Amino acid sequence: MFLLFIFDNISRLLSNQLKKYSTIILLTIYALYCPNKQNLQVVLFMALSKNFQNRFIELTDDLDEKSKSKRAKIIGISNTTYSNAYNYGIIPKTSSLIRIADYFNISIRFLIGNTDIEHFEKSVNQVKFKERLLDLQKEKGISTVYELSESVHIHRNNIAQWNKSDCIPLIDDLIIVADFFKVSIDYLLGRTDDKM
Repeated sequence: MFLLFIFDNISRLLSNQLKKYSTIILLTIYALYCPNKQNLQVVLFMALSKNFQNRFIELTDDLDEKSKSKRAKIIGISNTTYSNAYNYGIIPKTSSLIRIADYFNISIRFLIGNTDIEHFEKSVNQVKFKERLLDLQKEKGISTVYELSESVHIHRNNIAQWNKSDCIPLIDDLIIVADFFKVSIDYLLGRTDDKM
């Protein structure tokens, strides 16, 4: 019980300190000390955002379908992802954010509540993230993973993974990389041809 009290206080402290992108990042130490041994294997990492939660509720409550499980299916996300976003403001993995944004034809920044500009023009010929990233690196004269890693302060192994596979970064990393290249998250993801 004492550890839960400490965790709640740490959560409040973090929420006051990490408002740059209206995302609260919690690393729960509580899971490590929980008497339930199964939780010892889990370090819970969640990005929470009240802005995202409010936007998600606003968008999904306008759907004709009232069943949350049917709404999730229509949008193309799991029931768990839907419930976590709707009830707690947990920002899902990037692939789910893309599905939600695609369904509502909105930008990722609008979805997560970082802008109120609703206009979004989807790309006719979408480009993969890794291709867009390589193009942006060439434009900026960055030829190695190490150079990009040093510029954006993201570990080079993560960046190498993005370049080698169809791996898409977490939203926090996407925001950092998009800001570095002075482009929108959606442009970086290849969802639009509008740089901003």
